[in-house]
Amino acid sequence: MSGASSLQRCILAVGNTGNGKSFTATIFGAQNVKIGHSSKSETDTITIYGIKGGFYIDTPGFDDSDEYKNDDETVRSIFRKMMEAKIQDITTILWFVVPDARAKGSYKRQARFIESLAKYYKGNVWDNTIIVTKGDKIENGPRDAANEIALREHNKDNLLSNTGEFKILLYESLLPTDVYVQMGLTSERLNTFGVFKGSEPERILAKYESFMDGHLKHPIGLNLRVVKCSKCFEETDPRLAFPECHLETESFHPNVEDVHRGNVIVTHPSSHYRKHSDYYVEATTRQEFDDSPQAWTVRVVTFGILNPTRPAFVSGYWKCCHNKNANSPGCKQVYHCCGRDYQSPGCQKIYDECKHKHGEAPCLKICKNCKKISDAEGCKTRCKNCKNDNPRNTKGCIKVSHNFPIE
Repeated sequence: MSGASSLQRCILAVGNTGNGKSFTATIFGAQNVKIGHSSKSETDTITIYGIKGGFYIDTPGFDDSDEYKNDDETVRSIFRKMMEAKIQDITTILWFVVPDARAKGSYKRQARFIESLAKYYKGNVWDNTIIVTKGDKIENGPRDAANEIALREHNKDNLLSNTGEFKILLYESLLPTDVYVQMGLTSERLNTFGVFKGSEPERILAKYESFMDGHLKHPIGLNLRVVKCSKCFEETDPRLAFPECHLETESFHPNVEDVHRGNVIVTHPSSHYRKHSDYYVEATTRQEFDDSPQAWTVRVVTFGILNPTRPAFVSGYWKCCHNKNANSPGCKQVYHCCGRDYQSPGCQKIYDECKHKHGEAPCLKICKNCKKISDAEGCKTRCKNCKNDNPRNTKGCIKVSHNFPIE
């Protein structure tokens, strides 16, 4: 399939299963279309058919009547398919409905879906929309629901004033007893009642073309924009983003270690005191030369044979310093812890703040990155769910909404 140019039209078919979306694709010239004849959908995925002058996009049916059901994934799938085909605009939206008084909630959901397709379109999406009713009567249910949604979205009235309405009942689906069969009307006459023959696709096509006049000149621009989610790595148009993001962030410390407070220093853990490094020599007496006159007389008389001496008192002293005071405080200062001199380097490694010995169990947990204690506010952030510390650059971990900037 080649890419779409600005002159090619793109017809998008939406609506409940069994309302004729796939059949209508053949009216516009699509080939190899699988058409069902029951309420069971034959279209499980989005299919883009090549038609004369452009493309026809067939979508899965809206088979859930829940008015508030989210159809974001369907919108994403449609846009992705269009991007793959390089389709930049939607020229016409065919909204297939069946009159049903109980289907107001379903109509609102489908109208909201149509609005979401043109989220960033500056014009009026309903100017390019045709409400295709399966049957020969047009009911106001779909239009009223669309008006309500359009008013809520844009705060404007009459946004559907240019919306086409095409009622179509296939002649081949009628019973032989049906009034349209019994009357034997011509095709032209049947068409005035909204009855068309499948064997005359050109008549159906002509009717569609009459409603689509001007759509090609004023298409619904997709207006894709690329924005970055503030919580994960998703960087795309919000309509194309996968619904997976991260939860709110929490602060944490990435690398915690057990440490002591302060730096390691070498010191003496106890005080110093004065002491003598050697023993004390006790006091004694000794004989010394007697130089008294009497002693000299003896020496002379004995011709030196006798040499008189006399006892002398010798005071005690400290061998290390020769201080004679036995009670002196000591001649040097030493430490109680190791007995080393006062000027000697420390005998023990400790931390200068916490005072714990080096090698003892750490007393504190801190972050390696910021050096703050582990109980302080973290220096990094991470997703509360997956704990990824770089959530803005990783794929989402849980099905929650993205946080795209609002423009």
